[in-house]
Amino acid sequence: MMEAPPLHNPPRRVLLLGKLGSLVLWLENLQRACRKLGHRTRVFAINGETLAARLHCKWQSRGVSEWMLARFERTLAQFRPDLVVVAGLFGVPVDYMRRLSVHPNRPPVAGLVGDRFQASERERADQCDRLYFTDTCFLRDAELAGFRTPGAYLPLGVDPELFRLGYAARRFELLFVASRTDVRETVVRGLRAPARIVGTDWSALADEGFHRVRNHKIGRWRLIQLYQRHFAVLNVRNEANVEHGLNQRSFEPLACGTPVVNDDLPDVPRCFEPGREILIYRDAEELNEWIARLQRDRPFRLTLAEAGRKRVLAEHTYCHRMHVILKDLNP
Repeated sequence: MMEAPPLHNPPRRVLLLGKLGSLVLWLENLQRACRKLGHRTRVFAINGETLAARLHCKWQSRGVSEWMLARFERTLAQFRPDLVVVAGLFGVPVDYMRRLSVHPNRPPVAGLVGDRFQASERERADQCDRLYFTDTCFLRDAELAGFRTPGAYLPLGVDPELFRLGYAARRFELLFVASRTDVRETVVRGLRAPARIVGTDWSALADEGFHRVRNHKIGRWRLIQLYQRHFAVLNVRNEANVEHGLNQRSFEPLACGTPVVNDDLPDVPRCFEPGREILIYRDAEELNEWIARLQRDRPFRLTLAEAGRKRVLAEHTYCHRMHVILKDLNP
């Protein structure tokens, strides 16, 4: 495994603010990365990081309670963070950002943005010192929205201690783990060979019987096993919240040594060398050609998987992402 980025010296106190259990598990991934880098880390989850807080949030019918905001203020006062990282900035209620902005010893604040947003989100954006977008198109959108905070492209990543090589025999069956969208269903219906489809809202496809479909969510450990046990993974963006950017499926399977066949997005060459570390397709014909080649050409498949894995370990772990944030804000 490639070495993690060097420790930011001296160790810092990093407060992570956001939602536990999000689709990409941002808080959990960042917390492990901070600890791996040697930083003192605390999580404040807007949906509750303790049983009492989770129950309180569940009972709260609307808005943010004064009880949760008081807990947040106590965390700031007691932990005294050198840096606050807000994961999924526009999913965090603005009340937290307002309390943070008037804190007497306010630390630098990094806001991570992974979904489309509206110009009305400007208040939260302007209360950060730097914004990090997982999609380069969002940089343009932020400028059009009038955000004053400087922004940068910072893609998602992977924890290589979780997503790693497996040793079980691989099925010669394309794997796609994702919830259904119109674009994704069109791509899947264009496949010539049956595939393994796992995710929500695929009931119509399951009824047809061509693909092997599990119409349910799965946990992370099962997801890792599936990546380790299939010969290739399909990736198709969610058109509702992505324009140019890569999602977690562009990184996690590669860390498991599994080739990824990705839709043709402008941000792919920013992270990988197409044709050598990852495959891209522009239409159904090209997608099916790549799948057929991966099935019949073992040396090509193994070389592609190893090159992609090396690139992920060298540049695309959450330790790399935290190192960039700490270097930029230099608390």
